[in-house]
Amino acid sequence: MNKCQKIQCSVSSCMFNEFSENLCNLDAIQVSAGANSDSGAPYDETLCASYKPKKNKK
Repeated sequence: MNKCQKIQCSVSSCMFNEFSENLCNLDAIQVSAGANSDSGAPYDETLCASYKPKKNKK
């Protein structure tokens, strides 16, 4: 992977999000489909599996 790539993200509840810059702090993310999903709809098939809520930040 090219080190110049950036992951843009606007999910402010994620602990890896730099909301002021609309960026993810991770070098890479895992994208997964939702549980029991084979709908083909983007909102079902492209979930960020690396998401962690800010309240669990340790």
